Amino acid sequence: MKTFAALFLFLPTLAFGQSFFEGALFATHVSESGPLEPRNEVFSTSWFSAGVERSIGEHGSMTFRVRGSLEPLTIKREGYPQLLQFISVGSGGPLEDAMRAHDLLGEAAVDVRYRALHLYLAPVGEPPLGPEPFERRASSTEFAEAPFTYDVSDGWRHATRVVGAGFQTGIFQLDGAVFHEAVTFDRHTSLEDGSIDSWSARAVVAPTADLELQVSHGVLGETDDKITSASISKTTGKVALSALWTRRGSRDGYGAEATAHLGRNVVMGRAEQIDNRTHVTVGYIFDFIAREQWRAGVGANVDYHTKTHELGSRYGHKPQGVYLFARVRATRRASPSRP
Repeated sequence: MKTFAALFLFLPTLAFGQSFFEGALFATHVSESGPLEPRNEVFSTSWFSAGVERSIGEHGSMTFRVRGSLEPLTIKREGYPQLLQFISVGSGGPLEDAMRAHDLLGEAAVDVRYRALHLYLAPVGEPPLGPEPFERRASSTEFAEAPFTYDVSDGWRHATRVVGAGFQTGIFQLDGAVFHEAVTFDRHTSLEDGSIDSWSARAVVAPTADLELQVSHGVLGETDDKITSASISKTTGKVALSALWTRRGSRDGYGAEATAHLGRNVVMGRAEQIDNRTHVTVGYIFDFIAREQWRAGVGANVDYHTKTHELGSRYGHKPQGVYLFARVRATRRASPSRP
Protein backbone atom coordinates (compact mmCIF):
# COMPACT_ATOMS: atom_id res chain seq x y z
CA MET A 1 0.00 0.00 0.00
CA LYS A 2 2.84 2.42 0.73
CA THR A 3 4.23 1.86 -2.76
CA PHE A 4 0.95 2.80 -4.45
CA ALA A 5 0.35 5.72 -2.10
CA ALA A 6 3.73 7.21 -3.03
CA LEU A 7 2.95 6.84 -6.72
CA PHE A 8 -0.47 8.50 -6.47
CA LEU A 9 1.06 11.55 -4.78
CA PHE A 10 2.89 12.32 -8.01
CA LEU A 11 0.17 11.59 -10.58
CA PRO A 12 -1.29 15.14 -10.50
CA THR A 13 2.06 16.53 -11.70
CA LEU A 14 1.54 14.95 -15.12
CA ALA A 15 -0.92 17.74 -15.92
CA PHE A 16 1.77 20.42 -16.33
CA GLY A 17 5.34 21.01 -17.34
CA GLN A 18 7.74 19.28 -19.71
CA SER A 19 7.42 15.50 -19.45
CA PHE A 20 10.26 13.04 -19.91
CA PHE A 21 10.69 9.27 -20.02
CA GLU A 22 13.52 6.82 -20.49
CA GLY A 23 13.88 3.12 -19.93
CA ALA A 24 15.08 -0.23 -21.21
CA LEU A 25 13.64 -3.74 -21.42
CA PHE A 26 15.69 -6.93 -21.96
CA ALA A 27 14.27 -10.39 -22.70
CA THR A 28 17.17 -12.76 -22.01
CA HIS A 29 18.07 -16.44 -22.29
CA VAL A 30 21.12 -17.53 -20.27
CA SER A 31 23.03 -20.78 -20.70
CA GLU A 32 25.86 -21.91 -18.43
CA SER A 33 28.85 -24.16 -19.04
CA GLY A 34 31.15 -25.59 -16.39
CA PRO A 35 28.99 -26.59 -13.40
CA LEU A 36 27.83 -30.19 -13.02
CA GLU A 37 24.26 -28.91 -13.19
CA PRO A 38 24.31 -26.02 -15.67
CA ARG A 39 21.24 -23.78 -15.87
CA ASN A 40 19.30 -22.61 -18.90
CA GLU A 41 16.70 -19.99 -18.05
CA VAL A 42 14.68 -17.15 -19.54
CA PHE A 43 14.16 -13.91 -17.62
CA SER A 44 13.68 -10.19 -18.20
CA THR A 45 15.47 -7.18 -16.73
CA SER A 46 14.12 -3.64 -17.02
CA TRP A 47 14.14 -0.10 -15.65
CA PHE A 48 12.21 3.08 -16.30
CA SER A 49 12.31 6.73 -15.25
CA ALA A 50 9.47 9.18 -15.89
CA GLY A 51 8.43 12.59 -14.67
CA VAL A 52 7.70 16.21 -15.40
CA GLU A 53 9.60 19.44 -15.00
CA ARG A 54 8.22 22.96 -14.63
CA SER A 55 10.01 26.28 -14.55
CA ILE A 56 9.58 28.55 -11.53
CA GLY A 57 10.23 32.11 -12.56
CA GLU A 58 13.42 32.90 -14.46
CA HIS A 59 15.89 31.07 -12.24
CA GLY A 60 14.07 28.11 -10.74
CA SER A 61 12.54 24.75 -11.63
CA MET A 62 10.66 21.90 -10.00
CA THR A 63 11.05 18.29 -11.16
CA PHE A 64 8.88 15.33 -10.14
CA ARG A 65 10.34 11.93 -10.96
CA VAL A 66 9.37 8.26 -10.55
CA ARG A 67 11.79 5.41 -11.18
CA GLY A 68 11.29 1.70 -10.95
CA SER A 69 11.56 -1.73 -12.53
CA LEU A 70 9.29 -4.60 -13.58
CA GLU A 71 11.91 -7.14 -12.52
CA PRO A 72 10.00 -8.35 -9.41
CA LEU A 73 7.39 -9.64 -11.90
CA THR A 74 9.87 -11.18 -14.37
CA ILE A 75 12.64 -12.58 -12.12
CA LYS A 76 12.26 -15.37 -9.57
CA ARG A 77 12.74 -14.86 -5.84
CA GLU A 78 16.00 -16.78 -6.25
CA GLY A 79 17.23 -14.24 -8.82
CA TYR A 80 18.46 -14.85 -12.34
CA PRO A 81 21.52 -17.07 -13.01
CA GLN A 82 24.91 -15.37 -12.85
CA LEU A 83 27.85 -17.65 -12.06
CA LEU A 84 30.19 -16.40 -9.29
CA GLN A 85 27.86 -13.55 -8.33
CA PHE A 86 27.25 -13.04 -4.60
CA ILE A 87 24.53 -10.89 -3.00
CA SER A 88 24.82 -10.48 0.77
CA VAL A 89 21.96 -9.93 3.22
CA GLY A 90 22.94 -6.25 3.32
CA SER A 91 22.13 -6.00 -0.41
CA GLY A 92 18.85 -7.93 -0.31
CA GLY A 93 20.18 -11.51 -0.40
CA PRO A 94 21.61 -13.87 0.46
CA LEU A 95 22.06 -15.15 -3.09
CA GLU A 96 24.93 -17.13 -4.60
CA ASP A 97 25.51 -17.58 -8.34
CA ALA A 98 22.47 -15.36 -8.91
CA MET A 99 21.49 -11.70 -9.18
CA ARG A 100 18.47 -10.21 -7.39
CA ALA A 101 15.63 -8.23 -8.98
CA HIS A 102 15.58 -4.45 -8.69
CA ASP A 103 12.92 -2.80 -6.53
CA LEU A 104 9.50 -2.28 -8.09
CA LEU A 105 9.67 1.35 -6.92
CA GLY A 106 13.15 2.84 -6.72
CA GLU A 107 12.34 6.53 -6.53
CA ALA A 108 9.41 8.92 -6.09
CA ALA A 109 10.92 12.35 -5.57
CA VAL A 110 10.70 16.10 -6.06
CA ASP A 111 13.78 18.20 -6.82
CA VAL A 112 13.42 21.99 -6.45
CA ARG A 113 16.15 24.21 -7.90
CA TYR A 114 16.77 27.95 -7.59
CA ARG A 115 19.89 29.39 -9.16
CA ALA A 116 22.81 27.35 -7.78
CA LEU A 117 20.83 25.71 -4.95
CA HIS A 118 18.56 22.69 -4.92
CA LEU A 119 16.44 20.72 -2.45
CA TYR A 120 15.66 17.03 -2.90
CA LEU A 121 12.78 15.30 -1.04
CA ALA A 122 11.77 11.68 -1.58
CA PRO A 123 9.63 9.19 0.37
CA VAL A 124 11.72 6.65 -1.56
CA GLY A 125 14.75 7.81 -3.48
CA GLU A 126 18.44 7.85 -4.26
CA PRO A 127 20.89 9.51 -1.85
CA PRO A 128 23.98 11.29 -3.24
CA LEU A 129 26.37 8.36 -2.97
CA GLY A 130 28.40 6.88 -5.79
CA PRO A 131 28.04 7.44 -9.54
CA GLU A 132 24.86 6.78 -11.52
CA PRO A 133 23.57 3.21 -10.88
CA PHE A 134 24.86 0.64 -13.37
CA GLU A 135 21.54 0.14 -15.16
CA ARG A 136 21.38 3.85 -16.09
CA ARG A 137 25.09 4.60 -16.46
CA ALA A 138 25.95 5.44 -20.07
CA SER A 139 28.93 3.05 -20.11
CA SER A 140 26.88 0.19 -18.64
CA THR A 141 23.24 0.52 -19.66
CA GLU A 142 23.47 -1.78 -22.72
CA PHE A 143 24.50 -4.84 -20.66
CA ALA A 144 21.82 -7.46 -20.04
CA GLU A 145 23.32 -8.40 -16.64
CA ALA A 146 24.52 -6.69 -13.49
CA PRO A 147 28.21 -6.12 -12.67
CA PHE A 148 29.92 -8.70 -10.47
CA THR A 149 30.85 -5.91 -8.04
CA TYR A 150 27.13 -5.27 -7.37
CA ASP A 151 27.27 -6.28 -3.70
CA VAL A 152 29.93 -3.62 -3.05
CA SER A 153 29.20 -0.99 -5.71
CA ASP A 154 25.38 -0.96 -6.01
CA GLY A 155 23.75 -3.17 -3.38
CA TRP A 156 23.22 -0.30 -0.93
CA ARG A 157 21.15 1.94 -3.27
CA HIS A 158 17.89 1.61 -1.33
CA ALA A 159 16.61 4.53 0.75
CA THR A 160 13.43 6.05 2.14
CA ARG A 161 12.74 9.42 3.81
CA VAL A 162 15.51 11.07 1.80
CA VAL A 163 16.12 14.75 2.58
CA GLY A 164 18.93 16.26 0.56
CA ALA A 165 20.33 19.61 -0.52
CA GLY A 166 23.23 20.92 -2.53
CA PHE A 167 24.62 23.58 -4.79
CA GLN A 168 26.23 23.76 -8.20
CA THR A 169 28.51 26.50 -9.42
CA GLY A 170 30.58 26.38 -12.57
CA ILE A 171 32.21 22.95 -12.87
CA PHE A 172 31.64 21.95 -9.21
CA GLN A 173 28.64 20.38 -7.48
CA LEU A 174 28.27 19.34 -3.84
CA ASP A 175 25.32 17.39 -2.38
CA GLY A 176 24.45 15.89 0.99
CA ALA A 177 21.50 13.97 2.42
CA VAL A 178 20.12 12.08 5.38
CA PHE A 179 17.86 9.06 4.88
CA HIS A 180 16.76 5.64 6.09
CA GLU A 181 18.63 2.61 4.76
CA ALA A 182 15.83 0.55 3.22
CA VAL A 183 17.06 -2.74 1.72
CA THR A 184 14.22 -4.90 0.35
CA PHE A 185 13.93 -8.68 0.36
CA ASP A 186 11.90 -11.52 -1.13
CA ARG A 187 9.93 -10.16 -4.12
CA HIS A 188 11.26 -6.56 -3.77
CA THR A 189 7.76 -5.12 -4.24
CA SER A 190 7.29 -3.40 -0.87
CA LEU A 191 9.16 -0.62 0.96
CA GLU A 192 11.17 -1.18 4.13
CA ASP A 193 10.68 2.06 6.09
CA GLY A 194 11.92 3.43 9.40
CA SER A 195 13.58 6.37 11.08
CA ILE A 196 16.45 8.29 9.49
CA ASP A 197 19.66 6.39 10.28
CA SER A 198 22.08 7.19 7.41
CA TRP A 199 23.87 10.05 5.69
CA SER A 200 25.98 10.65 2.60
CA ALA A 201 27.81 13.42 0.74
CA ARG A 202 29.07 13.62 -2.83
CA ALA A 203 31.29 16.04 -4.76
CA VAL A 204 31.24 16.13 -8.57
CA VAL A 205 33.66 18.00 -10.84
CA ALA A 206 32.87 18.33 -14.54
CA PRO A 207 35.74 20.24 -16.19
CA THR A 208 34.14 19.72 -19.63
CA ALA A 209 30.66 18.82 -20.80
CA ASP A 210 31.65 15.20 -21.52
CA LEU A 211 33.95 14.52 -18.52
CA GLU A 212 32.87 13.96 -14.91
CA LEU A 213 34.70 12.99 -11.72
CA GLN A 214 32.89 12.09 -8.50
CA VAL A 215 33.91 11.18 -4.98
CA SER A 216 31.46 10.34 -2.21
CA HIS A 217 31.16 8.85 1.25
CA GLY A 218 28.27 7.60 3.35
CA VAL A 219 27.44 5.78 6.57
CA LEU A 220 24.44 3.43 6.42
CA GLY A 221 22.05 2.08 9.02
CA GLU A 222 22.44 1.05 12.61
CA THR A 223 25.54 -0.99 11.73
CA ASP A 224 27.37 2.12 10.45
CA ASP A 225 28.21 0.40 7.19
CA LYS A 226 30.73 2.73 5.51
CA ILE A 227 30.69 3.31 1.73
CA THR A 228 33.34 5.28 -0.15
CA SER A 229 33.26 5.74 -3.91
CA ALA A 230 35.27 7.45 -6.64
CA SER A 231 34.77 7.39 -10.39
CA ILE A 232 35.64 9.12 -13.63
CA SER A 233 33.52 8.98 -16.77
CA LYS A 234 33.67 10.37 -20.27
CA THR A 235 30.57 10.35 -22.46
CA THR A 236 30.47 11.52 -26.06
CA GLY A 237 27.83 11.08 -28.73
CA LYS A 238 29.10 7.61 -29.62
CA VAL A 239 31.34 6.35 -26.81
CA ALA A 240 30.94 6.14 -23.03
CA LEU A 241 33.83 5.19 -20.72
CA SER A 242 33.95 4.78 -16.93
CA ALA A 243 36.48 3.76 -14.30
CA LEU A 244 35.06 3.07 -10.83
CA TRP A 245 36.19 2.17 -7.34
CA THR A 246 34.01 1.44 -4.32
CA ARG A 247 34.90 0.36 -0.79
CA ARG A 248 32.18 -1.14 1.38
CA GLY A 249 33.46 -2.00 4.81
CA SER A 250 36.72 -3.88 4.18
CA ARG A 251 35.87 -4.98 0.61
CA ASP A 252 36.98 -3.17 -2.53
CA GLY A 253 35.41 -3.35 -5.97
CA TYR A 254 37.11 -2.04 -9.10
CA GLY A 255 35.59 -1.70 -12.54
CA ALA A 256 36.17 -0.31 -16.03
CA GLU A 257 33.42 -0.14 -18.66
CA ALA A 258 33.12 0.97 -22.26
CA THR A 259 30.16 1.13 -24.65
CA ALA A 260 30.32 2.34 -28.24
CA HIS A 261 27.33 3.07 -30.51
CA LEU A 262 28.47 2.73 -34.09
CA GLY A 263 25.37 3.21 -36.20
CA ARG A 264 23.28 0.08 -35.76
CA ASN A 265 26.12 -1.69 -33.93
CA VAL A 266 26.71 -1.53 -30.18
CA VAL A 267 29.95 -2.92 -28.74
CA MET A 268 30.57 -3.09 -24.99
CA GLY A 269 33.10 -4.43 -22.52
CA ARG A 270 33.39 -4.55 -18.75
CA ALA A 271 36.34 -5.63 -16.57
CA GLU A 272 36.00 -5.97 -12.79
CA GLN A 273 37.96 -7.12 -9.79
CA ILE A 274 36.45 -8.09 -6.46
CA ASP A 275 37.43 -10.55 -3.72
CA ASN A 276 40.74 -11.25 -5.51
CA ARG A 277 38.96 -12.47 -8.65
CA THR A 278 38.71 -10.80 -12.07
CA HIS A 279 35.58 -10.90 -14.22
CA VAL A 280 35.39 -9.81 -17.85
CA THR A 281 32.20 -9.38 -19.87
CA VAL A 282 32.10 -8.60 -23.58
CA GLY A 283 28.98 -7.95 -25.62
CA TYR A 284 27.48 -6.92 -28.94
CA ILE A 285 24.05 -5.68 -30.08
CA PHE A 286 22.73 -5.21 -33.59
CA ASP A 287 19.89 -2.68 -33.66
CA PHE A 288 17.13 -3.15 -36.22
CA ILE A 289 15.85 0.25 -35.10
CA ALA A 290 18.47 2.89 -34.29
CA ARG A 291 16.74 6.23 -33.84
CA GLU A 292 17.40 9.04 -31.40
CA GLN A 293 14.43 8.16 -29.20
CA TRP A 294 14.14 4.42 -29.93
CA ARG A 295 16.59 1.55 -30.25
CA ALA A 296 15.60 -2.09 -30.64
CA GLY A 297 17.86 -5.02 -31.39
CA VAL A 298 19.32 -8.39 -30.42
CA GLY A 299 22.63 -9.15 -28.80
CA ALA A 300 24.79 -11.28 -26.54
CA ASN A 301 26.96 -10.98 -23.41
CA VAL A 302 29.68 -13.52 -22.60
CA ASP A 303 31.41 -13.76 -19.18
CA TYR A 304 34.99 -14.83 -18.42
CA HIS A 305 36.47 -15.40 -14.95
CA THR A 306 39.97 -15.84 -13.49
CA LYS A 307 41.27 -17.88 -10.55
CA THR A 308 38.59 -20.56 -10.78
CA HIS A 309 40.86 -23.64 -10.81
CA GLU A 310 40.48 -24.10 -7.05
CA LEU A 311 36.69 -24.11 -7.61
CA GLY A 312 36.78 -26.85 -10.25
CA SER A 313 34.83 -29.37 -8.18
CA ARG A 314 31.86 -27.01 -8.19
CA TYR A 315 32.19 -24.92 -11.34
CA GLY A 316 34.16 -27.19 -13.64
CA HIS A 317 36.76 -26.01 -16.14
CA LYS A 318 36.40 -22.34 -17.17
CA PRO A 319 32.86 -21.59 -15.95
CA GLN A 320 31.01 -19.35 -18.36
CA GLY A 321 27.65 -17.71 -18.85
CA VAL A 322 26.27 -16.74 -22.26
CA TYR A 323 23.36 -14.29 -22.36
CA LEU A 324 21.35 -13.99 -25.60
CA PHE A 325 18.79 -11.21 -25.52
CA ALA A 326 16.44 -8.83 -27.27
CA ARG A 327 16.60 -5.23 -26.07
CA VAL A 328 14.36 -2.17 -26.47
CA ARG A 329 15.38 1.30 -25.28
CA ALA A 330 13.28 4.46 -25.24
CA THR A 331 14.24 8.06 -24.46
CA ARG A 332 12.02 11.14 -24.44
CA ARG A 333 13.75 14.03 -22.75
CA ALA A 334 12.50 17.37 -21.46
CA SER A 335 13.70 20.62 -22.98
CA PRO A 336 17.48 20.98 -23.62
CA SER A 337 17.64 23.68 -20.96
CA ARG A 338 16.76 21.26 -18.17
CA PRO A 339 19.10 21.95 -15.19
